[in-house]
Amino acid sequence: MPDTSTQTLTIEQANGEILLWQSRIRLGFALLIASIGTALLASDVVHRISASSVAAVVAYVLVTVLLTMLVRRTAEATQGVVLAVVAADILFIFAITGVATPPEYYGRSLLFGFAILHLSEFYFGRKIAWGALAAIVLGYLGMIRDVTGEGRALGWMQELWSLAVFVLAATSFIVHYGSFKERLHRISTLFERAQEGDFSEEFDVASEKRPDGVTMVGRAYNRVRAQLANLVLTDPLSGCLNRRGLEQQLKRELARAARTGKDVALLALDVDYFKDINDSWGHQAGDTVIQEVGELLRSIARGGDCVARTGGDEFTLLLPETSAAGAFRLATRVREAVSLHQFQGVSKLAVSVSIGLVADRVHDENILHDLHSRADEALYAAKDAGRDRVSIWTPNLRALAVTRASQQIARAG
Repeated sequence: MPDTSTQTLTIEQANGEILLWQSRIRLGFALLIASIGTALLASDVVHRISASSVAAVVAYVLVTVLLTMLVRRTAEATQGVVLAVVAADILFIFAITGVATPPEYYGRSLLFGFAILHLSEFYFGRKIAWGALAAIVLGYLGMIRDVTGEGRALGWMQELWSLAVFVLAATSFIVHYGSFKERLHRISTLFERAQEGDFSEEFDVASEKRPDGVTMVGRAYNRVRAQLANLVLTDPLSGCLNRRGLEQQLKRELARAARTGKDVALLALDVDYFKDINDSWGHQAGDTVIQEVGELLRSIARGGDCVARTGGDEFTLLLPETSAAGAFRLATRVREAVSLHQFQGVSKLAVSVSIGLVADRVHDENILHDLHSRADEALYAAKDAGRDRVSIWTPNLRALAVTRASQQIARAG
């Protein structure tokens, strides 16, 4: 699960990129308003431009530039900065409408307000959209306050009714579109997990009553989930899990064992003299040996065990809730089954395996790397002792392995 602070930082960085991109549109919109005013003045459609209109454009440009400089300097934008930018957009719309439009046309500003609301929801999410809606309502009430009443250009009841219709439509949009984005985000999360090899969750079709595009995509994901998992997590030659599939299962089992305080065992297994098999009998015969070893391991493994091919002739067995004694019994069964099996293509050759075993009680999830290392050390000890045997990791075995490594380095030197 991603760290919350990191996730917040990522969202703020994305908001910053969006605001920097939108700043050009905002400045272009302000320039367009100024150009239209200048063109109307030059063509005598209007005889003068009020100082309030000029002040509104200048203020909007200054606010946009200052907030853009802030975002560019920090490379991110908090929700407060985003709200400030959206509020500036809304105030600019109402300011221009108030000084350049007759009161009977003030309602048109709500159309621009809805456009701002849509962009807020689309780019920044539901919270910003609710803030924008509140700002639009307050801004519109402030704009019509001085021109609404008995004998005025606008009537309170009519304007409040128009505002209520706008709020109803905007609320419906925020709720519906926000729900759409949340559902789409759930599917996006499923695909992100699938990219990392995690296919443990499926799209919750039961909670989706609407047969729209999102539901159809979710159902399609569920249909191909098993096939994707097989392609991404399974080794095609042996039929066992691949390294990615094993690591995923290891993390899941270690997390569960850390909660319950149960033992976890790991077996590291190599086919003895596998290079000689390839050299003497050919790579096709070697592939057959790998395939049949995988079949043997899967047939011996118990219900909750995981079998993975982690290298050319390397296999790993994950045994949840298994003590060293239980793991040793299973490892012995594996060794005997391989030694007694008649492998196709190399029927005259005695195939054997060396197995390293480690079992430990899991106190936290950080034991993953340690388990791998200890299982490998036990495997190397089994090979050094003559192969075709099972070796259990102990602290003394680790010391022995270190001593042998030091001696080899000394001889090489």
